[in-house]
Amino acid sequence: MPGQVDELLRLANAAHAAGRLAESEAHTRRVLAIEPDQVQAHLLLGVLAGKTGRNDMAFEHLGRVLTLNPESFEALFWLAVLHRRTKELEQALGYAERAVRLRPNDAHAHNGLGMCYLDLLRLEESAASFAKAASIRGDMAPIFHNLGTALHLIGRDYEAGMAFDRALMLAPHSTDSCLGLGQVMISQTQPDAAIACARKAIAIDGKSAPAQLLMASALVENNLTGEAEKHLKKAVDLNPQDAQAQALLGQRYQSLGRFEEANRHLWRSMELEPRQGFAYFAYVHNNKVTESDRPMVEKMAELAQEGGLPPREMDFLHYGLGRAYEGLREYERAMGHFDEANRLARKIKFGDKPFDREAYTERIDWLIQTFSGEFIRRFRADGCPSELPIVIVGMMRSGTTLCEQMLSSHAEIGGAGEDRFWPEGCPRLFGQNWNSFKPESLARMGKTYVDKLKGVAPGYGHVTDKNPANYEFLGPIHVALPNARIVHMRRNALDTCVSIYATPNRVPVDFAYDRGNIVFAYRQYLRLMEHWRLVLPEDRFIEVNYEDVVTDRRTQLERILNLAGLPWDDAMLHHESNDRNVNTPSLWQVRQPIYTTSIERWRRYEPWLGEFRNLMND
Repeated sequence: MPGQVDELLRLANAAHAAGRLAESEAHTRRVLAIEPDQVQAHLLLGVLAGKTGRNDMAFEHLGRVLTLNPESFEALFWLAVLHRRTKELEQALGYAERAVRLRPNDAHAHNGLGMCYLDLLRLEESAASFAKAASIRGDMAPIFHNLGTALHLIGRDYEAGMAFDRALMLAPHSTDSCLGLGQVMISQTQPDAAIACARKAIAIDGKSAPAQLLMASALVENNLTGEAEKHLKKAVDLNPQDAQAQALLGQRYQSLGRFEEANRHLWRSMELEPRQGFAYFAYVHNNKVTESDRPMVEKMAELAQEGGLPPREMDFLHYGLGRAYEGLREYERAMGHFDEANRLARKIKFGDKPFDREAYTERIDWLIQTFSGEFIRRFRADGCPSELPIVIVGMMRSGTTLCEQMLSSHAEIGGAGEDRFWPEGCPRLFGQNWNSFKPESLARMGKTYVDKLKGVAPGYGHVTDKNPANYEFLGPIHVALPNARIVHMRRNALDTCVSIYATPNRVPVDFAYDRGNIVFAYRQYLRLMEHWRLVLPEDRFIEVNYEDVVTDRRTQLERILNLAGLPWDDAMLHHESNDRNVNTPSLWQVRQPIYTTSIERWRRYEPWLGEFRNLMND
């Protein structure tokens, strides 16, 4: 009899290994008919039941294994897998922890434990488990993929990128790892690398809706929004039930000012996946919230109270709730959600890394000392002579998007949006210590920049670039392009800083998530702009107050047109009809007729300003 049992188990295991599951089960049942408490037979039958979706049967047999042998690693491992499948996450975690205690040097055990932590959104513990598994087995692509996923959710994107790179080295044709790496590249504002990942994923699986979504997102980041729309539509066609695709398509229509279509897709996304943050945020960002929206706002508040969403989704949810409660004039509740949104955003984007005020100050000092009036006068004659660029700068949330929307309504002015050319190119040019560049190289940068603007907005005599961060680089920009026009948008300090705090940023901004850091950076901005005001020529540089634009836009626009040598165009008074793509947080505001409600917005939050009060006199 023992020999017969051994032979049947051998046949059952061989059939299981060959994928002949029904045959394996038949042999296993014959074993149990002979020996009802045969541990290996119960284990195999439990695994077979789990693989064929018969969860109750799987739990029964695997439970029997633990009764007969409480230290069966295989039973513990599979029970963790099955409880994860049935969303019984705490039970799954308990079995996974027991499995790791039995085999502390087993990579599969640590990977399984990491998956349990990941499901429970205990992300730091998840990443630690995957890292342990990877240290044991450096040849298993799925472990590195899982590690990349956990690190990306935490916000440790540099490490996540390395993990996904390793996964792709081990499994070059993994669509999932291509997509994971692509998402990391978008988070690190490397859209070209994200496009390459999406292109590879589409080549591997042309019917992958997530691959189409990644391509669309990367193209939007690269200002190729027209091309992005076809990929979004394809993603929706491939999987109409994909909530993320519906939300991103809605956001795409927002950027074009097609708000009714946007709302339709955003509502569809919320129907498909009520437990999310992004679609809710996009909707309240796209609409004036009134009492009729109260049920939706209460649903959002319940989601926030329950928790359990990934950090990025929770972050969007809190930003959305802040905006919603502001619309409902419940300002204390709004500020509470903005506080939580900023706490999450900082954790996601920078982890525990503090904002380095000393390094920030040293960079501003270097720019002021290097790009002196004498330096600028000496080298600008060698710059690119093009008059194409109109560079619109200012502190974030100062009205640069509105200015560009108005100017690009002019028949002779195209709009390039927020180009990353100077914020990315200048640090590379200046070197790690900001002192290793050759001035003549700026002229080459100027020519490259002009060619890029022509590619983004062909056929115009002037093209705007409204990246606010360019205020740091006005000296290099003027040396590189002495005939470029520079428009500095200024806005009330408190309104600016409250708006920074209340608005999520696509590109990580190291100072933006803390009141004290925002105040510090704002004052450094004022210091640098005072320098540029002294050294830039008046026929190339103009300053415009946001409040003046709102109250008397024609006068202010005529000032800018005079600087550029352009005639008046009445279309600039109807900027809300401009159908160009807008891909910034101001995409809704710039589609509306001029309104003044954003002036002195800070007063709504006066009791809760905190360190922003230090700007009262600025």
